[in-house]
Amino acid sequence: MRSESRVDLFFSYAFRPLFLLLVVQAISMVVFWSLYWSGLFPFAWDRNPIYWHGHEMLNGFVGAAIGGFLLTAVANWTGRPAVSGWPLMLLCAVWIGGRFALASPVAAAIFDIGFWCLLLLMATNEILRAGNRRNYKLLVVLAAMLVADLGWHYAELQQPALQRQFLWAQLWLVVLLVTIVGGRIIPAFTGNWLRRQAAQQQVPSLPTRMPTAFNYIDLLAILALFLFALCTLFPIAPYTVLSVGVIAAALHSVRLVRWLGYLTLSDPLVWMLHLSYAWIPIGIVLMALASVGWLTPSAGIHALTTGAIAGMIVSVSSRAALGHTNRTLAAHPLLTSSIVFLNLTAILRVSASIFNLPILINISALTWAFAFVCYGYIYVPILLGPPAKP
Repeated sequence: MRSESRVDLFFSYAFRPLFLLLVVQAISMVVFWSLYWSGLFPFAWDRNPIYWHGHEMLNGFVGAAIGGFLLTAVANWTGRPAVSGWPLMLLCAVWIGGRFALASPVAAAIFDIGFWCLLLLMATNEILRAGNRRNYKLLVVLAAMLVADLGWHYAELQQPALQRQFLWAQLWLVVLLVTIVGGRIIPAFTGNWLRRQAAQQQVPSLPTRMPTAFNYIDLLAILALFLFALCTLFPIAPYTVLSVGVIAAALHSVRLVRWLGYLTLSDPLVWMLHLSYAWIPIGIVLMALASVGWLTPSAGIHALTTGAIAGMIVSVSSRAALGHTNRTLAAHPLLTSSIVFLNLTAILRVSASIFNLPILINISALTWAFAFVCYGYIYVPILLGPPAKP
């Protein structure tokens, strides 16, 4: 195959380059952060390293995942050709620029804001031209991510005291996106799997037990999450925040149970979606406890970022890569290992915050790296190679 055709193939769908960048970012950034945090890699800069770390996770790692998933999925939702070629190259180049602008707040702002602007423009063009009104809410979330990123960079350059609020705003926006997308795909994929099992007469009773369709419970859960997020961003009475958080966590727990994940334990490609979503109510509870001073916010933040967001990214991106390259939707043992290591990372990192054990931070960095090495070993060749033959 000529090099030109390889390039064309690589930039034929957004999931290929952006999921590859996601893997590189996941491993390199956390290894760098761990070495820096341990004092083994001194690096002189004028940026708050903790806020930089959080921003890189949400705008580098998560940003690549959102771009790869959204631009790939939009083609399916709208029936239009996938975003490809030079627009996709430009989007990736801007993303890379933001990662290399490590020591320059101004350059980082230009590239990061440019990435969200380009992604929003591309997604808006595809969705509006197709008249795909159902997904307008995703454009609202993307626009909000852009505004929050603008605010974070402004705070970094002019008002450092506001960095945390803008960073948390982005965190809650990503969690909200997970609840919206997760609420769409988790019951759908679970229902499809249960129907296949019933058709094979492995569990004849399954047709009467399907995931509950979207109803008022789902709506209340999303609204409660939104309200709790607002409570954490503004000066609200602590026990009010705690109460709202407990209610939101309970609603999301009920929502998850209604999706019947406990019936899918024989298929890792399905149960890993449920396991990842389970970290959302856990993270909400931990953040609620932090609001009254019983825990540090770091515990809840890492439950949401490592357990829920990163877990959902691995679960969804692996399925998307298989489906869009004509491969069988089946979990490789290394993919299962990846999700196990990722959940171990979440447990270790949350424990490090709760029990104030810094050694667990370094151990969790290793398990995180192992998780994405396992993932990359299976999926990098898929992302770089041609689709499987029918």
